[in-house]
Amino acid sequence: MCRFDDVLGATAADRLLEEACHALMAEVRERDAGVEVTVPPTWRCVDQTARFPSLAAAVARLLPTVTTMLGVAVVDPRVSFGFTMHNELPSGVRRQEPPVRDSAGPGDPCRITFVYHLHRRPRGFTGGQTRIYDSTVREGHPAVAESFRDVQPDHDSLVFFPADAWHQVRPVASPSAKLLDSRFAFHGRLDTAPR
Repeated sequence: MCRFDDVLGATAADRLLEEACHALMAEVRERDAGVEVTVPPTWRCVDQTARFPSLAAAVARLLPTVTTMLGVAVVDPRVSFGFTMHNELPSGVRRQEPPVRDSAGPGDPCRITFVYHLHRRPRGFTGGQTRIYDSTVREGHPAVAESFRDVQPDHDSLVFFPADAWHQVRPVASPSAKLLDSRFAFHGRLDTAPR
């Protein structure tokens, strides 16, 4: 994996967080039309790439360094990402999401996964690390190893890792249950363009 801090700069990152929260709340209101809007414990806004060109440009700018550091070739890369929010209500118990991979295997165009973390400062939650597992082989098939690395969800930080690495978001505790005290991230992928 490789990580970059202060990717957009504090002012631009804060503005991006504000715009992304507006987009998230618009989706929540649309879903819950006519009902009092409450902050869900988790939410995913799919494909937000066109809405946030500054993040797409930052990812593209870092791509040569990332592919060299990870040793993963990406031919004619395509960047795509969605926006996620995790906010565990104080009395709730969040089920731990199982580890997932963003690549289905050798023929899958997804080559690199990235997570761009955002949050209000000071941070209003605990937990929320992006856990990236090592891989092993069990019975001749790739599997999740016992070893892993936790990446802290620091504001304006961006982590890249191979798309076939298992990963998960660790549980989040947000005592206030307010939207702005949530863990936010853009979860994306770099695909090789089809030939």
